[in-house]
Amino acid sequence: MRRLSLLVMGVAVLFSAACSQPEAPLPADQAAAPAATRMDALLLASARIALPPAGFTAADLPEPDSQGARLLVENCTQCHELPTPGAHSATDWPRVLRRMWIRMDELPDSLGVKTLAEGERTRVSQYLMANALQVSDADLPPGPGKADFEAICSRCHALPDIKTHSSQDWPSVYMRMERNMERMNVRPATQEQTSRILLYLQEAESAK
Repeated sequence: MRRLSLLVMGVAVLFSAACSQPEAPLPADQAAAPAATRMDALLLASARIALPPAGFTAADLPEPDSQGARLLVENCTQCHELPTPGAHSATDWPRVLRRMWIRMDELPDSLGVKTLAEGERTRVSQYLMANALQVSDADLPPGPGKADFEAICSRCHALPDIKTHSSQDWPSVYMRMERNMERMNVRPATQEQTSRILLYLQEAESAK
């Protein structure tokens, strides 16, 4: 009986000592990470919106062997799909690039995202602006689909120069834009709007 009492007392002492030990510290990366907030979730969600859609490859780039094209592939694909130079006009690309440079510079080193030197950034900028979306520099011709063309196509970029493509090419170009809108969760045109836009583009191009 005495032996049993001593055993019970010993177990109690050991249990008490274990409970009094301080908790093991969290790993440094976990201890430093703040709890996720609604703002964090909103920022992460917004960062995924309107990114370049998948499917555009290095072989699709204008002058794919040029230094500008190579730098675009090597650096932009570190964070998202490869963008097409025609996604923005020459007027818009500087603003888009400045936003990207800031993000790359501010990302933590632990993510391993390489930043570009000043000369490399200049090369990328020159390449994108030289191959940017060709924007119309004249008033659009009148037509039944003009308003639809302006409303739908301006959702993603500046209005393109309608002389950039032939009347035979516009249907395939428009289908490619529709796929991009779907990938980027942009509300598409209705079937009626699509018919009016294509008819407008084809008639406007053939009438030039």
